[in-house]
Formats: sequence, C-alpha cells, structure tokens
Amino acid sequence: MNGFDNASTSLAAVPALQDGSGARTRVAELEAEVSILRGALARLGVAADQVAGLDASELTREGTDHAADDASARLVAASAEARHGREMAAGRADLAASKADSEALRTASAALAESHAALRERDERLHLILDSAADYAIFTADLNRRVTSWNVGAERVLGWAEDEIVGQPADIIFTPEDRAAGRPEREAAIALAEGRAENERWHLRKDGTRFWGSGLAMPLRDPQAGPDAPPLGLLTVMRDHTERRQAEERRALLANELNHRVQNTLVVVQSLTLLATRDGSPDLSAFAATFQRRILSLARAHDVLTRQDWTGAPLAGVVRAGLAPLAIDAARVDLSDCEASNVFLPPGVALTLAMAVHELATNALRHGALLAPGGRVRVACLAPVGNGDEVRRNSVEWVERGGPPITGPPARRGFGLRLLGRGLTLQAGMAADLRFEPEGLRCTISLPELRGTPH
Repeated sequence: MNGFDNASTSLAAVPALQDGSGARTRVAELEAEVSILRGALARLGVAADQVAGLDASELTREGTDHAADDASARLVAASAEARHGREMAAGRADLAASKADSEALRTASAALAESHAALRERDERLHLILDSAADYAIFTADLNRRVTSWNVGAERVLGWAEDEIVGQPADIIFTPEDRAAGRPEREAAIALAEGRAENERWHLRKDGTRFWGSGLAMPLRDPQAGPDAPPLGLLTVMRDHTERRQAEERRALLANELNHRVQNTLVVVQSLTLLATRDGSPDLSAFAATFQRRILSLARAHDVLTRQDWTGAPLAGVVRAGLAPLAIDAARVDLSDCEASNVFLPPGVALTLAMAVHELATNALRHGALLAPGGRVRVACLAPVGNGDEVRRNSVEWVERGGPPITGPPARRGFGLRLLGRGLTLQAGMAADLRFEPEGLRCTISLPELRGTPH
C-alpha cells in the first residue's frame, strides 16, 4: 500500500474516530501530510491522479525524474531565452541598418529627383530657346546625315514637321543638282574636319520651291565628353535670305547695266575724239591717242568698282586699272607692296587715283624710268599702324629708279602735273607730294582719312 492509499484509508476511518481526541489529532496530522504532499507535487508539476497507485519509492523516483526534467527544461528555457535575446539584438541591429539604408536611399532618391527636375528644366529651356528662334532653321543629324531633331524655325523655313522629317536623310533639302555634285557629303566632311562649313546656296522646301539658305554646319559634340571625343553628329543653323539674295542680284544687274552704259558713253567720247582729230596735226593726233588711253583707264576703274557693286575697290585693282591701257611690261612695275596691303578705297577716290596712276605711268614712259630699258617703278601703300577705330591716313608711293637722271622739276607743267598738283585735292580731298630726286621721281599721294580697318 502506498502513501496515498494509507492516507485515504486513514481519512476513510475518520468518522469512526471522531469521538476520540487521539483520532482528531491523527486526522490533523494526515491532513498536514496530504497538504505537504500536494504542495510538493504541485512544485514538481505533477497532478495527484498521475501518482495514484504509486508506492513511496516510485513516487520518490518519479519526483526525482520530474526534478531532472524541470532542470533540463529550465536549461532549455535559459538557452532558448539567450538565443532569443541574440536574435532580438541581431534583429534590432538589422533594423537600425535597414533604417540607415532607407534614409540613404531616400536622400539619393531626393537628389536624383532634383537632378531630373533640373535636367527637365534645362531641356525645356533649351526647347524654348530653339523654338523662339522662329526665323532660324536649327536641326541636327547623325553621322549618316539623318535628321535627329528639328526646331519650329526649321518647320517654318523648310515646311516639314518634326515627326515627318526625323529619321529622314538631311540631303533632301539640297537641290537635285547639288546632290548629284556631292555637295551634302563635302559639306559634312568639311564641317567635321575643320569645325565649320559655310552654307550659302539654293535649297528645297517640302513643297518643292527653292529658297536661298544662308548658314553654317558644325560638329555636334557632348561637352561632358571633352574636346577630343568623337562628334555625335552635325548641327546646322540656317536662315532664309531669299529676299536679300534677290536684292543683291537686282543690284548687281543694275550695276552691270550702269557700267555697260558708262562704257558705251566712254566709247562714244573716244569715237568723237578720233573723228575730231582724224585730219589734224600730229600733235592733235598724239593728244587724241593720249586722251583715249585716259578714257580707257577710267573705264577699267569702272569695271573694278562694278565687280564690288560700287561699294569701293581694292588698292591693287585701282593701280592696275590705271596702268592697263599703257601695256607696260608687268616685270618693270613692282606692285607687291600694293598686293600685301588691305586698303579698300571709296568709289570717288578709286576713280581719281586710277587717273593719277595713269598720268604717272605716262610720264615715266615719256621722260622717266620706263623710258630706259633697265628702269623700274615700285608702287607701295604706306599705312600707319593704329587701332581699328582711330583715323588712318594711308598714302600711295610711286618711286622710279634706273631712268635718266633728273636735274629738277620740268619747266612746263602738262595735264598730268596739273592733275597731280590740284586735281587730286579738288576731286577727292587727296594730295600729292612730288619730289624730283636725281635717281628718279618720287610721288607720295595722301589718301583721304579712312576710319576703321580697311575692307
């Protein structure tokens, strides 16, 4: 019989013993044992019905096993709790790192959004600038000359909308004859090799009409890639200058017509001179020949001015016009200093100087350096050094060497000397300084004041 059986029996016998004090004492003792036993079982986590039928040794062993199990459970619990603590610590560290990464990601995202906004704003501003240049056709093409972008001005000037032209060859704006001559390829090659290619020619619109396009083609580069990076394509800027071109053509036509009429007038004057002197004295015939050469020199100067649309004439061209009627050997007149100069003369000055040079050359053939076989003449332009905006007084110097020695000024002043002495001042505000040096004549002709850099 085990302890619980004994306790139960004793409890069962309680009613029979209630009449005695000893029995009451025994009951109290048993109840205390049961209470202690139940408390022990409770501490072991064992229910009373689990130990029913066990003897004391088994109960003791059971209690010992439960105690071992409890210690093991406590150890497992402690290990689990430690593992849980470590996992919690690792989780908190991961959470902190995740928060840091999230903050960095938010910062990077904000910077990227700001960069995108700035890029979008710059792109919109660039489009606004390009579209505001409505009078200019601005477009880009790749290295195969296919259109990649097209502004509003290009649509206005050429007629194609952007969605119609992008991807198409840019050569379609060239005339058929220019395409056949290979001008689009040459223009692109020059722009890529030299950094720019001028574009001054007739072009085609979408409707087939022609217009005079004036502009430039240049390489399209990425500024971030550096100057040595290969170009991405070509950028073309063009403007419709048809009206200006037509005005220039009309002006050239009128100038040619005027020059033609002037030439005819001069021919009439020459003819009248011949008729008037045909049966005259030798002196009169000589005068007629000289006069005709003067008229011809004037006509040559008119030709030079006509080629420049009567805006003026280069110094070297004016000097040649004065010399041309005399058929002087070019090797005997040195014009190298005139060629090197960049002096551009107004029309009135050009005509007067041509006449003055003609008179000097005529005198050199008759009395000066060109009379002797070894004589020479040097014509130079003396231009003072100065800033572009300051007054410049240029002068033309005629120097003869190798002719007959000169003893002084001639006793008689003919037409040439009178022209050089007074005519220059009266006609164009010019002046001549004549020096009859023993080696030959030196004449310095001061030109009117010229402002700015010569044309």
